[in-house]
Amino acid sequence: MTSGRDLYDYFELKGFFFSREVLARYYLSLKTKPFVILSGISGTGKTKIAQLFASYICQEDIKDEAGKRVAFVSVRPDWMDNKGLLGYYNILDEKYHSTKVLDLLLEAQDHPEKPYFVILDEMNLAKVEHYFSDFLSVLESRTPDNPQGEGIQLHSRELAETLDDRIVPGSLNVPANVFFAGTVNVDESTYMFSPKVLDRANVIEFNEVDLVSYANGYQDKGGLLLQDAEVLGRFYESTGQPFCQKENYTDLPPDGKTCLQNLLAILKEYNLHFGYRVANELSRFVNLAAVELADFKLDDALDIQILQKILPKLHGTRAKLDAPLGALIAFCHDQHALISEEQMKNNRFGDSGARFPRSARKIAQMRHQLSIQGYVSFIE
Repeated sequence: MTSGRDLYDYFELKGFFFSREVLARYYLSLKTKPFVILSGISGTGKTKIAQLFASYICQEDIKDEAGKRVAFVSVRPDWMDNKGLLGYYNILDEKYHSTKVLDLLLEAQDHPEKPYFVILDEMNLAKVEHYFSDFLSVLESRTPDNPQGEGIQLHSRELAETLDDRIVPGSLNVPANVFFAGTVNVDESTYMFSPKVLDRANVIEFNEVDLVSYANGYQDKGGLLLQDAEVLGRFYESTGQPFCQKENYTDLPPDGKTCLQNLLAILKEYNLHFGYRVANELSRFVNLAAVELADFKLDDALDIQILQKILPKLHGTRAKLDAPLGALIAFCHDQHALISEEQMKNNRFGDSGARFPRSARKIAQMRHQLSIQGYVSFIE
């Protein structure tokens, strides 16, 4: 008998197909840091996984209350600032024109014991840096001494009333119980993400389509599996989210530290290396995975984080990326020499026998595109 409290069962009961590894990765990524980007081809469920996960977490609330905890926002291509998310003060009617996101943020402030969700659909229809930069800055300004982070200026008055007579403060902190998920489609009408944005998120791809499993109506039993899928009470604790900091890295097993140090050395040679923030966030994911996953394997968790945290920032020409991608695929195979073109032809996807097969497969695909187009980006 399936249970609505079990994450896997909940999605199955709702009639949607997602691999159990993807669900585990999404859960761990949001728990690591409250900002996840979902990319991939259209029709693979990027938006639906974010909506259903929020619905799962909010299922014990009555319908009206649960609705206040989720803001689904379709990003508009004309957004040039944060007004589309936070609204604005109109000097003509002397009222503050609010939005679903601002309403949610104010509600979240009043109920710090509950998680809230903002889902940005097609978030790269406008330049993310234009309308979301304030949120990115706030997420990075939080510290143990200042858990709310810096405030976002809303208006210059001391207080302002909305059209329905609610009060909007002059500035607002983004509460720590608010989680952001953004979906991404790539075509001629969208913008690419800057490294600044990608550096602050886990990026999960939805490009795999398994029609056999889809037709049979079951989910895969392999890959990363949660040892206890009843995560309803574990996802968020009323004490707030722990911060990604140095302790996350120092708590890594020795093999994990060695892996990150070697990876950093490779990327540094090409001026593509990552900073302390990425090391801390990557480490927090791995440490959470060690607690949450059944049959935890360090290399699997590292593989996921190389794929979701390191590779997404790679984009550029063949002159820029050919050598580093070759070095990275050798690293994924735990080799010291570059994988030859002949080996690539014999194993097009580059994951056979690899220490980090998911990352190796993606890098091989990127190298293949690079050889054809002369340019490649992680987000396709």
